[in-house]
Amino acid sequence: MLSDEQSAGRGRLGRSWIAPPGSSLLLSIVLRREVPSILLTALCSVAIVEAVEDLTGLTSKIKWPNDVMIGARKACGILTEVLSRDERTTTVVGIGLNVNLDPSAEGLPSTATSLSAELGAEVDRAAMFGALLRRLDALLSLDDRSLERETRRRWEPLLWRRSQGVRVEQDGPTLYGVVVGLTPNDALLLRRPDGELLEVVVGDVEAV
Repeated sequence: MLSDEQSAGRGRLGRSWIAPPGSSLLLSIVLRREVPSILLTALCSVAIVEAVEDLTGLTSKIKWPNDVMIGARKACGILTEVLSRDERTTTVVGIGLNVNLDPSAEGLPSTATSLSAELGAEVDRAAMFGALLRRLDALLSLDDRSLERETRRRWEPLLWRRSQGVRVEQDGPTLYGVVVGLTPNDALLLRRPDGELLEVVVGDVEAV
């Protein structure tokens, strides 16, 4: 499903996502294949980062677990939900990529950016959509084991703030550390100031 605008979008942790007409790529991917949610989110993130570089030459990174960043600003959000009905499981991945969005538009957070804002020129949304679909199709054509291996192989080097300091907001105490990589179960691996390695399973990652 593809949309041209979004006025009441829902992001992670109940946040809103606004996109004026003609500004973004807004799509939902419906998948009935058994792929873990975190891996599917990562797969889409990898496809977006690679498609953006293919078409624009821009370098972007993946902020664990579900945002695509250009520098310190967010260009894309991904929300994965698993729906069950009549013993059938369906996974829906919502993607919102800011293509020609004006980051100064009313209602947008100061941390938002877009491909056009970073490139200094308008980007062809249809071409961007095509580049993204090609990347997604190439990954989803793999068998389950290859899909998992290839997604993780490409995901970890693209982690935002890798080898740099972050803070992680969570229900408990705020965590501080340096991003090391990913654990085998796709948690974020941090090295705390005392040298201890820590797995982050849930949390909001920010630069420090």
